[in-house]
Amino acid sequence: MKINYATRQLIRSSSRGYLSTSFDPKSFGAKKINVKQTFPYSTFTLTAFDYDLSPIVLLSKLSEHTTNISKDNLVSLMLCEEQKLYPFFPKFKKNPFNYEDPMSRPRVTLIGKLKITKNLNHKTRFLNRHPTSNLYANFSDMNFYRLDIIGAHLIGGFASVKWFSKKDLICNDFKNFQESENSIISHMNDHHKESIDLYVKKFIKGVSLSLKKNWQLIGVDPDGFDLRKKDQVIRYCFESSIDNASKLRGVFVKLHKQASISQ
Repeated sequence: MKINYATRQLIRSSSRGYLSTSFDPKSFGAKKINVKQTFPYSTFTLTAFDYDLSPIVLLSKLSEHTTNISKDNLVSLMLCEEQKLYPFFPKFKKNPFNYEDPMSRPRVTLIGKLKITKNLNHKTRFLNRHPTSNLYANFSDMNFYRLDIIGAHLIGGFASVKWFSKKDLICNDFKNFQESENSIISHMNDHHKESIDLYVKKFIKGVSLSLKKNWQLIGVDPDGFDLRKKDQVIRYCFESSIDNASKLRGVFVKLHKQASISQ
């Protein structure tokens, strides 16, 4: 189960990905392309995730992808490592060069059915992660979509490959996150800014000294929590999943004490 949990953290730590849909040229009569058969068509997209891990994306009705999805909503979403997750995916050791080959780092492709969601919590989680999207998220042509994961393919680095079924990855046993998340975020950001900065300083590797203050909590889920400072998004990963959001207060207090002792 360790690789399953590591893969969940890789997915949740991603803020962007590459969405691929099935492009049928016959659906675009006005388009002049010299291809007759259906082909895979990819685009760059921003991502957020539901508590169970399901990706959430924002798409325009005017995009080719929306037309593609209306015909066939089976899609894939590729996510690549943005924050170095060395505890889960160690460095490739047999490297004689002073360069970490991106091919040695993890990436995962999710396969599933993409459907429009009207769940306001999905919208909130996405906009907390990508606040500039507020500028256009309410346009009449924009819709949020949730990916119902069917399976996934992980390349964890050189010679590290694994296929997953939905049940291998999805979080099912959790309570009270939707009811509690917004109040937790507001409370931590309004009253415990010192604690948030301590978490970054003591527990999250690879953050430069100039970026170790004034972070904000932007999301909490059963596997960890996300923080943002301007355009930087980072993640703290719990050692194991938390099944009830009511336990989070104790988790944050414990982390503060550990961080304070280690100063």
